[in-house]
This record gives sequence, C-alpha cells and structure tokens, in this order.
Amino acid sequence: MNGFDLDSDCADRLIRDQRLSWKLLDANCRALEQIESRSVSVAGIPVLLQFNPERIRSASAAIDPKSIRERKCFLCEENRPHEQVGIPIAGKYVMLANPYPIFPKHLTVPSILHTPQTICGRLGDMLSLARAIDRYVVFYNGPRCGASAPDHMHFQAGNKGFVPLEYLWDEIYRKQGDTVLQNGDVVLARLTRWPQSVLFIESREAEKVVGAFEELLRLLPLQKEDSEPMMNILCSYENPVWRLWVLPRRAHRPSRYYEEGAGQRLVSPGAIDLGGVIPLARKSDFERLTEEEIVDIFEQVSLTPEETDRVCKEWSRK
Repeated sequence: MNGFDLDSDCADRLIRDQRLSWKLLDANCRALEQIESRSVSVAGIPVLLQFNPERIRSASAAIDPKSIRERKCFLCEENRPHEQVGIPIAGKYVMLANPYPIFPKHLTVPSILHTPQTICGRLGDMLSLARAIDRYVVFYNGPRCGASAPDHMHFQAGNKGFVPLEYLWDEIYRKQGDTVLQNGDVVLARLTRWPQSVLFIESREAEKVVGAFEELLRLLPLQKEDSEPMMNILCSYENPVWRLWVLPRRAHRPSRYYEEGAGQRLVSPGAIDLGGVIPLARKSDFERLTEEEIVDIFEQVSLTPEETDRVCKEWSRK
C-alpha cells in the first residue's frame, strides 16, 4: 500500500499558515473558539452539542441532482477561493484547511479530479492518510450521508481527542462492545447500545482492514438509487494499529428535519454527528435538543438492529 509523503506537522502548519493569510478561515476559527456548547448523555456517552451558525451551509445543503448540476463545485481547484491553498498528496488528492470548521483543526482532502463521492476502491487511501497524519482522525461521509459535495470525492480530518466515539473508544468498547470475530490479527466488532449502528474493524495490517471492509460492503443493503451502501466512516491510526468505525445508514435525514414549526430539528447527520459531536446552526435547536430526540434522530437514519444482526451474523463467517 502506498504511503503519503506528509505528516501531522504538515497539516498543522497548513492550518496555521492559512489562518495568517485567509481572513475568512481565521475569523471562523476564532468564532469556533467562542461558540456555546453543552453536553447531553446518550447511552452513557457524552454527546457534545455546538451552536455553530456557520454550519448552516452543510446542514441545509441541497444535494438533489438538479441543485448539484446548477452550482459550481467548491472543491474543484478553479472554483476554490484564491486564498485557499493546499498540499498535494501523491498526485491524487490535495489537503485543504476547511473554512467552516467543526474541529479546532479541520481539514478537507478532495480528489484532484472531479469524480463522484465513493469509498469503493479508496479505503486504502483513507488508511494511508490516517497513518500519515496520525494526530488526526480521518472521516468519510457517503453521498447521501452528510456529504455536502456528493459529486466530488473527498475525505475530511480533524484533530483527535474531539469526537467521543474516537477518544473514548476503549471505555465505550468495554461497556457495550461485542466481538463479532477475532481471526488472527483482525478484530471485527459492534456496539450494542449506541442508537446508531456501529461496526468496527481493527488490525495491524492495512490489507486485512481493507479485506474485512470489502466483505462488509458486500453484506450491507444497497438502495436502488445508490451506487454504494449508505454509510459514514471514521478512521484512526494508533501505532501500530488501524481502527475503522463503519456507521451503516438507511436514511439521509430524519423526519424531524422536515417538520414545520417548533418540532423541526435542522440536523442532517454525518460521521461527526453520529460519532458524538452535533453542530447546530440554529440557537433554538441548540437549546431544545434532548437526549430522546438525539436517540430518535440516530435510530431513524441508522441501519435497523435486525439488519445489523443479520450483517454481523454473516460477517462472522468470513
């Protein structure tokens, strides 16, 4: 597997240098440092709610084919702000500072080619990126699972120690982890109480992570309008081990997103929401969102427990 010739220091410098030269990024990073936040316990895990008005672009993004056709792709080089400069990666991707951050250090890593968002054939790149910038967690939002640019392949990354599913993983797994299969140097597992289905792969060998993931892809349900199963993915490298969290989905947005009046919650979950950090663009949602509503939102977009049981049963036979 090809490695990427960069490291976490490169990523940190990019964000620092871009803040010095790009007023929009610096202003949004400063605003992020001052935002209101509060914690809500969900299945024993502290979920962080952010009141982050700048995330309205992502939460309300129109991703229907007509809207996508009619707007310029903001990840293509010719359409990016002139202040936004990046680091080329292996002739395939470019690392950029995200101008509308959720994390204190938030990166976007788009393909240099304008090609649809898909993880198929790219998990090896995700693992290489996670190893290269090992102080960051790398994540992927499927084209109907939180990606606001479903027409342009990209990963994102943010500093470790921010998303509960990542930084509390050892504790979470002790309390609600269930090993599906342990075969030599690869572990397949699931969570039993988190309202979003979570499937987990861990190994010291990247090729085994890729193999287990490709087997999982064949087992996850595929909706007729999609080219890949609906999912979000988080990935980290803890030397010498890769950790991969796969969050299989059945819906893009929950019914509360479309309600009118006081019952509406403008939550369009991606990997970070489902991992335990929910950025909310409206103050009313920030103030009112409850544990029960979070559970309901996660359960509505997640693969059902029955379908997760089926997948795990078949996965254990790999």
